[in-house]
Order: sequence, then C-alpha cells, then structure tokens
Amino acid sequence: MTQDLSWDQGIRIRAVDPDLDYLGIEIQAASERFAGTARIYATLNELGEFADRIAGFPTDTRDERAFDFGTPGPSFAGGHCKLRFRCIDELGHLVITALVEDDEGHNPPGKAQLSFSVEAAAIDRFVARLREVEQARSGEAVLAATTDSATWGWWRRVRRK
Repeated sequence: MTQDLSWDQGIRIRAVDPDLDYLGIEIQAASERFAGTARIYATLNELGEFADRIAGFPTDTRDERAFDFGTPGPSFAGGHCKLRFRCIDELGHLVITALVEDDEGHNPPGKAQLSFSVEAAAIDRFVARLREVEQARSGEAVLAATTDSATWGWWRRVRRK
C-alpha cells in the first residue's frame, strides 16, 4: 500500500509572538476539503504539556487523547483549538479531529471542524519538534496527514455503526 504524505494537510503549530509571559502560537489545521487557523496565547510550557500528552500515542487500539489550546468563547483573548487523537479500528489506524475557532474579538467569527489520518511515526517526530519550538520560542512543528484510502474506508464504516 502506498501512502501519499501531504504537507498541506495536517497540523502546523508556529511560534509567532514570543513574550516574557506567554508564547503566541498560530495553529493551522487542514484536511482535503476544510481548513482553519487560530492564534492562541499559550503558556510558556504549553507546547511541552501537549507533547507530553501525545507522546507514545497510541499505546493500544483503544487509546484516545485530547488537548485544548486556548479557551472557547468571545470573553477570552485569543482563539481555541481542540485536538483529539484516536484509533478508529483494531488495526491501529489513527485519526485526528481538530476543532479550530479564531478570536472573535480581533477577527470575524470563524470555526472549522475537520479530521484526517496520520501515522504513529509522524506523531513521534511531531512531539520532538514541539519540544524544540518551545525551547527556542520560535519555529514550527508540522504533523502531516496521510491520504490513506484504507483508513478512510474503515472510518466511514465505523461512523455508520
């Protein structure tokens, strides 16, 4: 089976505003048909906390992990992004669902929810890069999606149940 790695689909987290009190990040999430971007005021160690949460994923086929960046709603500065990592079958196919909301105080309201498949090895590389970005307070970490038709066939069947 050949898997096409697509660099324009997946998650990109980029440091855009280093400060003494926070790290401004931009999170872009994109699937084949949908995309969203949010600018978030992360704590200084939040990328490391996220890396810790998803490190070693998946441990088994029931493994599921989630992480929230920012806080949803117009009463908080910055956007919000919820990332959910899960196995969708007993073969270990992995899917990430992203909910991305931009800061309504600075931009017109916008929200996107999308899913894409990934490989476990790509998550390991992403975790390492997240730690580097946090330490340097600059750069970006990319988790590229796979366009694996077998994964999406399974996902469609699972969702119908």
